Amino acid sequence: MARIASRRQLLSGMSAGVLGTAIAGAAPQAVDAAAPTVRGTWIIKPKTASGPAPFQALAAFAAGGVFITTGSDEAGTGLGQWSQSGTNGFAFTYLNFHFDSAGKLANTVKVRAAGTFRGSQLSGRATLSTLGPNGAPLSADARFSFTGQRLRVQAP
Repeated sequence: MARIASRRQLLSGMSAGVLGTAIAGAAPQAVDAAAPTVRGTWIIKPKTASGPAPFQALAAFAAGGVFITTGSDEAGTGLGQWSQSGTNGFAFTYLNFHFDSAGKLANTVKVRAAGTFRGSQLSGRATLSTLGPNGAPLSADARFSFTGQRLRVQAP
C-alpha cells in the first residue's frame, strides 16, 4: 500500500532541504569572502599630469573576467576583460564605441590599465588610445593614473 506523506512530513523535509542547500551554498561564499579580490564595483577618479580629471567613472569587475565601465563625462559604456595578477594586482582592457549623429562609428576608445587593490582602495596607471573607424590612431595616446573606492551596499 502506498504511503501518503502528511503535511508535517512534507514541511519537515522541505526545511531540511532548504537548510542543507543554504549550508552548501554558504560554504563557497565564506571562502570567497576571505580571499582578496578586486571583483565588485568601484568609483574611479582619474588624474592627468595636470591634476584631477573633471569626471569620475564606475568600473565593475565581474566573475569570469568581465569588465564594464561608464564615465560621467560622455555617453557610452566600455566593455572589456580583466585579470587578477598575484594577490593584489589586476589589469584590464576595454573598448568604448562612439557614434556620430548619423549613427555611424566615429571612433573607438581603448583603455589598457594595471594596478593594485587593498581592501576598499585601488590605484593604477592607464593608457587611453582613440582610434578611427578603420582602427588607425586619431591622436597620441594619453596616459593617466587613477584611484578608486569600492562601492558599498547602503541601507535604504
